[in-house]
Amino acid sequence: MKLAIRHRTHYAYASAASQSHSQLCLLPRNTELQTCLHSSIDVVPQPALIDNRLDQYSNHVASFNLNTEHREIEIIVSSLIETTDVMKQLPDSQPASENRQAVLRMHQFDAAMAVDCLLESPSIPNGDFIDQMVDELPIGKLPILEYASLLTSHIFNTFTYQSGFSSVVTPLTEIIEARKGVCQDFAHLAICMLRRQGIPARYVSGYLETLPPPGQEKLQGSDASHAWFSVYAAGLGWFDFDPTNNKRPDKQYVTTAWGRDYADVVPIKGVVYGGGAHTLSVGIDVTRADDTTPTLVNTE
Repeated sequence: MKLAIRHRTHYAYASAASQSHSQLCLLPRNTELQTCLHSSIDVVPQPALIDNRLDQYSNHVASFNLNTEHREIEIIVSSLIETTDVMKQLPDSQPASENRQAVLRMHQFDAAMAVDCLLESPSIPNGDFIDQMVDELPIGKLPILEYASLLTSHIFNTFTYQSGFSSVVTPLTEIIEARKGVCQDFAHLAICMLRRQGIPARYVSGYLETLPPPGQEKLQGSDASHAWFSVYAAGLGWFDFDPTNNKRPDKQYVTTAWGRDYADVVPIKGVVYGGGAHTLSVGIDVTRADDTTPTLVNTE
């Protein structure tokens, strides 16, 4: 299936900004399950140069400077992605302790990232605060991929999705206490539980095509960025799971970037000089570019 994505971000400033620097992590990457056929970045006012590079995890990062006065910035990232479905059945995997030992012996690029994803990271601390969640669903001797699937269902069934409940700085302790959050929180929670039990887990950011109820038109800009987690099984690779929707990501999902947590893959960040107060608006459209009929999913 082909998906066309348009991600529009608009900043408006109360007074003129003299200079700004922006960094984007919004260009989809190629994976085993998706191919980026086209991507582009359009900025108004137009910068002299948009610099593109790969970060330490091979995510596409773009950055630009605006060195003249401006009262607004509009950034439009457009992409065309061809996606395929995941395998329907998870392969056999090792228990956590054997998997961890195997990962530490490996030297491949994926395994190097897996070692990073065994450790705490800026948005996912490692502490005994997570042990109450681990006690609810301890791994025991389960294979890690089977456990990741059970964990996905556990979070889906015991937490409530509530848009606007949290922000990027809300600690996991508050998410656990309230038993509610958004996709970013659920991904962080799962990763924290997995790492606590010696399982390499990373944060994945991207998009999910949302479908309107039968008979209703899809609202433009109604789609949203999404997040889920991925587990590394030694000798097999990374496997994705979405606790917000209790499923494994399929052809309706598009991956933009992955890292240890959200802090590694912030969609847009930067610095502005002057400008005073500002307003931000974001609109995202994920549109099917062919006639393939997908499975309807419960999305945010």
